[in-house]
Amino acid sequence: MKLFYKMGAFLVDRLKLAQPEKGSQELRQELAVLRIESKETIRDYMIRKVSMFLMIAVAGLILSVCCFFVYPKENQNVENQTLARPGYGEGDRKETLIVQVDGKEVQELEITVQDRKYTDREKKELTDQAIKELETVLPGDNQSLDEVMQDLVFPQSLADGAVQASWVTVPYGVIDGEGHLLESEDEDGVLVEIQGTLTCGGMETQHCVYAKVFPRELSENERLRRSIKKEVERADARESYGDTMKLPGNAGDRTLVWMYPNKNPFALVLIFALAAAAAMSLQMDNQIHKKAEERKNQLMLDYPDLLWKMTMLLGAGLSLKGTFQKLAVQYQKEQDNLTDGGAGKNEKRILVPKREFRYVYEEIAYTCYEMQSGISEAEAYERFGRRCQLPEYIRLGSVLSQNLKKGARGLTSLLETEAVASMTERKNNAKKLSERAGTKMLLPMVLMLGVVLAILMVPAFLSL
Repeated sequence: MKLFYKMGAFLVDRLKLAQPEKGSQELRQELAVLRIESKETIRDYMIRKVSMFLMIAVAGLILSVCCFFVYPKENQNVENQTLARPGYGEGDRKETLIVQVDGKEVQELEITVQDRKYTDREKKELTDQAIKELETVLPGDNQSLDEVMQDLVFPQSLADGAVQASWVTVPYGVIDGEGHLLESEDEDGVLVEIQGTLTCGGMETQHCVYAKVFPRELSENERLRRSIKKEVERADARESYGDTMKLPGNAGDRTLVWMYPNKNPFALVLIFALAAAAAMSLQMDNQIHKKAEERKNQLMLDYPDLLWKMTMLLGAGLSLKGTFQKLAVQYQKEQDNLTDGGAGKNEKRILVPKREFRYVYEEIAYTCYEMQSGISEAEAYERFGRRCQLPEYIRLGSVLSQNLKKGARGLTSLLETEAVASMTERKNNAKKLSERAGTKMLLPMVLMLGVVLAILMVPAFLSL
């Protein structure tokens, strides 16, 4: 932990992140006004933030490197060169595999493993619907079947999956079972009969169309891939009623070895760690914003109480400085009582509430320390108002400073009038806070309403 702290301090100083012109000014102001509670400077906060980011990022990097070395770097062979077939009605399953030809690796290949296999009138209607759908689906990107120069679309299912389709082309070797064009050297075009077997609930219907296929230029890799896929389809068709499908070991004179592609989560873990570090950084800023908002609300609520206390103490004959000192001493005694439960040296300690900062009295105590250190009384009051940052306190600090210069006559009545007015403002502020709390409760209430509706409606639907 010390190492990360030192690294964070080095980066903060090196990048000058604690300088006034760096970062959010709002965040810096909030950190400044919260210094009494946390005793943390802007530089300390930036060091803590950067060190936390570095710690999470390094932990994520170590974890991702472990994944890199722990997970196998080599592709895993398909066990017994055999894939498990889906059960009846589960639908076709696509597998992405890597096929190795003659000991040399070829790019990934996606193959399809079929699954094992309504009134007659419904079957016929679905079949007719499938045939109509074929008229628009089968040509693919070609204008028509009279001039085919791009792959056709041989759908494996039609009519929203109700009709299964299998395809045979004559002559063999021009179009494969998925509609991909293979080799055709006839510049005048080759007439290919496309025989589709449409199966719906065990009822088969033969549907034939003709397509004139013209040659297109294929790379050696494309011819190899299509040859491999053709062998896979043959193997799939031969064993369509079995529990497994034996993958082909050869494609022409080429030897095939099938493997699963490597799925090492190295990059994913590293990205997740960096995202977590960034999220932690934002969360730290949000906590500062939240504390600053709580401080502002507390100062607004404590303002009337402060004015009444000052009015009574000034009316009792104390000076302004004496009033501030009295308030600071009284606050410190209350905090000490909360700390030790009010027990003496020989008395049993009791559980007490956690000490709560009252920011206005902390600022008053700080103002007393400033006056003891040599700052003039008038300037100390003005600085007190500016530190609180609310208009009411800024006005109060200015009033106290001016009355100190002009004399304290009439100050008591002025504070009493301000206290009465602030009570009304306090009620308005309390009302706003309660409305804000009600808004936050809106989402949980909506979720509860959804749960209640589900409890009422689900049994009604199940009983139908």
